[in-house]
Amino acid sequence: MGRSHFVFTVALASGESVIARITRHDRAECFTGFAYWRCKLAKVGVPVPRVLAMDLTETVVPWPVMVLERGAGDDLCNVYAGLSDVEKQAVADDLLDIQHRVSTLPPGRGYGGVVGYHDKRCHGHWSGVLREYVAGASSNLSGKKRQRPAIRAIETALSELQPEFDRIEPLPYLIDATHQNVLIHKGRVTAIIDLDELGFGDALYPLGTARTGLLARGPEADCIERVAAPLCATPLRRRIFALYSAIASLKMLAPSPLGVTGPPAADSPISVRLHALLDEFAAAANEE
Repeated sequence: MGRSHFVFTVALASGESVIARITRHDRAECFTGFAYWRCKLAKVGVPVPRVLAMDLTETVVPWPVMVLERGAGDDLCNVYAGLSDVEKQAVADDLLDIQHRVSTLPPGRGYGGVVGYHDKRCHGHWSGVLREYVAGASSNLSGKKRQRPAIRAIETALSELQPEFDRIEPLPYLIDATHQNVLIHKGRVTAIIDLDELGFGDALYPLGTARTGLLARGPEADCIERVAAPLCATPLRRRIFALYSAIASLKMLAPSPLGVTGPPAADSPISVRLHALLDEFAAAANEE
């Protein structure tokens, strides 16, 4: 289950298996976005699954449905603890190569996630995307949780760093390739599996999400730190990386109107760790 999709592994009579995705009626454009970006990304060598079939008419089944080839492996967050240091380095190298390939695509007409270059629903500045993320997540928290000092610290850092954000160009990045949606098999990246939108803005942002997602589940996220290193080589960029990680923590803790599964239970180990990461990264984002 994702934000607005149900995803199934389907065993065929032939013995093969495929992936079936079913979405809400009002989210069918995500599937057209997947097909669009899948084509663009495959052309620059990004490992992405083939679309085997797609029906948006809701006549085959009463929902939009997409059938994909099944890639080998599991999400990075599910296998990370079992990777050796050599394998973590190999995954980092693969992600850096994928990041480079994505960067060869043309820049966007604006900022944020879009289903195609034709999509006009984008922001005029990168700071607008970040403010939307923070406002959306905090507005879905209960009144008491909304008053956390960490949220005020995030808002303070956003205001202080806005001139820096407004200088960022609308360059492409994989918006949902984080600790999830990156398949790992035998210590290598085999596929990027969520392509409904491509992001335009700062490629460091999804790495903040990946770092937070891994740290919420384990003691370290060295693989992601290696991928992020070229993008946060200065103290200012490290503050920005901390801010992105804090925003990711906030979003993971907040309910979403598009959510299927919802946030982790309040007393779960992941929730407890996310609250600690939220405080830690929000403070780091405000350090001079």
